[in-house]
Amino acid sequence: MKVGQDYQSNRSNIPMPSKSSYVDVAVFAAVPGLLTYKIPDALLGKALPGRGVVVPLKTRKAKGIIIGDSKKLHSGIKAREILDLWGDEVILPDDLVKLGVWISGYYFSPPGEVFRSMIPLQKEVQERWMLKISLKGKRKLKNLTLESGHEGQDEKELKVFKILSQNQEWDSRRLQLKVKGLSKSILIKLVKSGMLESKHVEVSRNTREIKWYGLPPACSFLTSKISVVEKRILQHLQSSGATVSQGNLLKFTKAKSSHLKRLLGNGLIVSYDRPPNAQMANEVDLPKNNDKLSSDQEKVFNKIKSFLAVDKFRVILLHGVTGSGKTEIYLRSIEKVLSTGRSVLMLVPEISLTPAMHTLFEARFPGKVALLHSSLRGRERELEWKRARRGEVQVLLGTRSAALAPVVDLGLVIVDEEHDASYKQQTEPRYHGRDVVIVRARGKGVPVLLGSATPALESYWNAGRGKYELLELPERIAGRPMAKVEILDMRNEFKEAHSVIPISIRLKNELKQEFNRKSQVMILVNRRGYAWFLLCRSCGHCEGCKNCSIALTYHRGDHSLICHYCGYKKNVLKECSSCRSKYLHFVGAGTEKLMELLQAQFPRLRIGRLDRDIAQKKGEYQRVLTRFKQGKLDLLVGTQMIAKGHDFPGVTLVGVIASDAGLRFPDFRAAERVFQLLTQSAGRAGRASEPGRVIVQAFYPEHYAVQAAAQQDYRAFYEKEIRFRRIMHYPPFTALANLVIRHSNKEKAKNLAASLGQYLEPLCDGNSALRLLGPGPAPFERLHNYYRMQFILKCTNRNILNYTLVSLLESLASSGWPRKALAIDIDPVDLM
Repeated sequence: MKVGQDYQSNRSNIPMPSKSSYVDVAVFAAVPGLLTYKIPDALLGKALPGRGVVVPLKTRKAKGIIIGDSKKLHSGIKAREILDLWGDEVILPDDLVKLGVWISGYYFSPPGEVFRSMIPLQKEVQERWMLKISLKGKRKLKNLTLESGHEGQDEKELKVFKILSQNQEWDSRRLQLKVKGLSKSILIKLVKSGMLESKHVEVSRNTREIKWYGLPPACSFLTSKISVVEKRILQHLQSSGATVSQGNLLKFTKAKSSHLKRLLGNGLIVSYDRPPNAQMANEVDLPKNNDKLSSDQEKVFNKIKSFLAVDKFRVILLHGVTGSGKTEIYLRSIEKVLSTGRSVLMLVPEISLTPAMHTLFEARFPGKVALLHSSLRGRERELEWKRARRGEVQVLLGTRSAALAPVVDLGLVIVDEEHDASYKQQTEPRYHGRDVVIVRARGKGVPVLLGSATPALESYWNAGRGKYELLELPERIAGRPMAKVEILDMRNEFKEAHSVIPISIRLKNELKQEFNRKSQVMILVNRRGYAWFLLCRSCGHCEGCKNCSIALTYHRGDHSLICHYCGYKKNVLKECSSCRSKYLHFVGAGTEKLMELLQAQFPRLRIGRLDRDIAQKKGEYQRVLTRFKQGKLDLLVGTQMIAKGHDFPGVTLVGVIASDAGLRFPDFRAAERVFQLLTQSAGRAGRASEPGRVIVQAFYPEHYAVQAAAQQDYRAFYEKEIRFRRIMHYPPFTALANLVIRHSNKEKAKNLAASLGQYLEPLCDGNSALRLLGPGPAPFERLHNYYRMQFILKCTNRNILNYTLVSLLESLASSGWPRKALAIDIDPVDLM
């Protein structure tokens, strides 16, 4: 991928501030391009690039970001005026404005959608619906008071009238909380009947700083004279193992702020203006910065120091086997950059990795770290974003979205687990976080450090061609051996057991041995829920989602069938919806079922579970990881979330269930994903003094991805996979674009695809650099209630691909083709 080329060419497209009366604005709406607005006299000199503005858009107001001066308008076109400014001074610095324009152009995303994703928008004002009783309402109150035996709605109305008769105005939401069962429809009816008078008012948003609470180093609350609620607060803080925001603490414990004040006064809890650590400092083993590096680490770090000494852009690929000490290299590189007064941006792929990483960074660089990810509440996210923008921190740690966050005086960018598909945004704007920060670093002239035990094929290919600097850590630190991997052929297991069992007899025996030795074990199954799907044994019908062409997954926790794509949920059926048979069978085992089976097999074990269902509960994934790290859990069952980057010294055995199921997916990256998952899983075992073992249950044990992962031989896998990519004309040998046509009507989706093909085919005919595949149904033909048809464009020249897509969009715009029906995904990581 030629990252950075288009970014450089775009730099001249963004004019510096001038006295022009017109500016281009990226409006926060699904508008395909920039819109031009006139600057009113009152705002001349203030409407600078990166400044937030409020503009008219059709019949409503919308927010946006000024990109720069506009070219002269065509005659006969009259631009509307900017209504107002919003935000503190310039919201986005010049380099991020340029980056946003590049993202919009490269990924064919509406500029407003790009810039909206760069800013943690919070309403500066809140709109409230205020109510007061009218004269007609007062007469009604008098009549209701004289009457007796009020029930239902009349009783609610009487309470409303009584409350409002004693006060001037009430907020409708506060009124609904006061009167149990009072619905908004009842209030609307009272307003329409003239009993109540109403108006909408805007009030300033409460901008108070968020308080955080945690436990002091020693807390003997069990012997203290405290209330039940206060004890509940302390138990929650103890079980979460973290500092918790005031709002969440009160919500989860059903407490009041007065309880917190009493606990603070007694010294049983402590408060902070911001979370000092993601975890309590004494709960994790923190590497010390004076630890001696291995000889391989020393060589790598000396090389990186030489790169940092030169103020120049370059991409460094750090290929280190699992447990080779890549994190210590990151920390020392950050330390080196911070010593020069500059800042660092570091990306990690999963939110579940941020607690331990945040703790580690805060221990090394106290008070200098900001944390950004989607699980932060809106206000928390805004505060961290502003800290970074004001230069109050020197290290910004976060997931994919942090790639677009402001960092003052950037000196280094680090991307951990750079191969991970989580860095690719699957909705608009469909950017890749790794590639975006490479472009960003190129614009700033600073190095990028990419780290992985299983680099993306494109990254390793770039390193082989000299485009990236390749540094390697081929051995684990302290001479620890790599985990020994054993592949179990589940086809033989099926012949012996005559049924598909999730846990093999061999794995059960190994589990028993490890538990007798008081060791910890991880079991990975890349399916959440209880069962994969519900099957009728009579007619073969599989219960599917009403919005997607996907089987519903059974979740035993709430006894329901759920779609993992759109979230549709329905109750478990007692009979087949197709043939009315009662011979229903749950097929497959997800994390819930696996945990249940293991608990039944080993009743004395302390078992935890970590998957997306757990991670969606705020703070729960952190609590599970903390307990496992502390040795309070013997066994951790989870999806691929537990295979990425975690360091659990007590783990000596890892079992991988249904490891190679992904090989059946119709996606050219399927083998790469399986290899990465198995290798990363194997890397969780044997990270301390005890040697590690991995048992991989496979139905395709002879596949080269499985075999190479068992040997933990990246080079062997790379050689075979790159040959396949070259023959089939897939990346890195071609640039790829996935064009998906969506419509709620199946026939209309087909017709739109056919008409799109009529525009595409002439553009591709006679051009040897282009290959057009399609149209055809997408592998998941229906998602989110839309039928999907698909084209895939392969091109050996990225500039030609870009020109072809620009020409296509121009033709579609001039013909009135519905642009919203087309989604363009550049450099897709998933063709499903």
